[in-house]
Amino acid sequence: MAATINSLQERQDQPKEYPVLWWTKWFGETIEEGRVINFCGLPYTCRFTLDRTKYDEAKVIIVHASSFEPNDVPNLRDVKSGKKALVLNTAEAPQDYMINSKWTDIFTHLWSYEFTADFVHTYFISGRGPGTFINSILAKPMYTIQEKNIFRKDLAPVAWIVSSCKAKNGRHIYINQLLKYIKVDIYGKCMKNKDWPVHPDGREYTDLEVVGQYKFYLSIENSNCDDYVTEKLDRPYAVGVVPILDGPKDYSRFIPTNHSSLRLDDFATPKQLALRINQLDQDDRAYMRYLDYKDSESLLSPKLLETWDPPQGTWGPDGSGSRCGVCKLAHDMAEGTYEYNPKKVIGPDTTCYFKKWVYISWVAEFYWWMIVLAVLGIFAAITVAIVCSKSYRARRSFQALKYNLTPSRWREKRMADGSRITEEYLLLASKTD
Repeated sequence: MAATINSLQERQDQPKEYPVLWWTKWFGETIEEGRVINFCGLPYTCRFTLDRTKYDEAKVIIVHASSFEPNDVPNLRDVKSGKKALVLNTAEAPQDYMINSKWTDIFTHLWSYEFTADFVHTYFISGRGPGTFINSILAKPMYTIQEKNIFRKDLAPVAWIVSSCKAKNGRHIYINQLLKYIKVDIYGKCMKNKDWPVHPDGREYTDLEVVGQYKFYLSIENSNCDDYVTEKLDRPYAVGVVPILDGPKDYSRFIPTNHSSLRLDDFATPKQLALRINQLDQDDRAYMRYLDYKDSESLLSPKLLETWDPPQGTWGPDGSGSRCGVCKLAHDMAEGTYEYNPKKVIGPDTTCYFKKWVYISWVAEFYWWMIVLAVLGIFAAITVAIVCSKSYRARRSFQALKYNLTPSRWREKRMADGSRITEEYLLLASKTD
């Protein structure tokens, strides 16, 4: 009896747990299954699940944007009536999933990199300590300027690690122009001109070990949307390298000072950017001023600290903080304390600047081989057409000569033969009837 009472007491002492249903997988993965949200300082917890049999119990339903299917959505009557909250989750720029605005309207909440979202989940970790964005910014440079100058004997002043030549903003087209005026060591699957380095013991260098050897790093996003900044920025700051930026118009939440990076937008042409890089490459004192923020936390911008070092008891704009916000929503929905707003609409991100660097002349230079192939294809098609036409005319002339007729008389004969055959066919058809 005592054991039963103790067991009941233990269950009563445990915080209440609320289910949150992931309607879809996350990029095809089940990593959210069973995730327990118990780190938020709340008197309750939440558990994520992909088990749709928990639909009735769960008040918050999450759909990952890349897995969204219009013919596979929860009961929208439950959403419109306020019984369920339907959350759109995405860490990608809009053109990577492009949900039609007709369908974004069905969602009640947005979980995204956007700072205007209901639950903000950036590519960085807030707070202090290992792995946090501020810790990366304040970390000592991996190499001194003297060591970097030695590396420069074998390396370009600029490095770029890139995975794809399919960026919608055409960043690769810009870099192709930049290469006319300055050397860039490119690693990865787009415009690669440098092999990934390996340690003497056979171990591959880490991303940070590669980037740390350089003076500059191209932190260029594949999309130009407000707040869309990825780990490409964390790499150079973590190892004391000057990032060359292109992404959102406003980087104030992400840069330690206004003199800690270069921006593509600040230079009228790639040539002007290359000139500035060369100046800093040859002037150690001027270059090191871009790393002054490493010397003292007091130099960091107030907006950066406000964003990434939130006050005690508040959640930051990262994975943990966004999940805590979702958990609170699940509690409020279940307990009836959430005020549903039927007029609230989740629309697509309209801040994106598509095809930013896609200039016709630049595209022609980058894809010159495709243009050559297209021209050759057109030429081949025209040649085939001409040959076929000449062959047809030659065949007609030969047949005319065979019957000792001029070309005009041969045409008349063919027409007469055609009429005769048609008449014979009609006569045969009438007899058959």
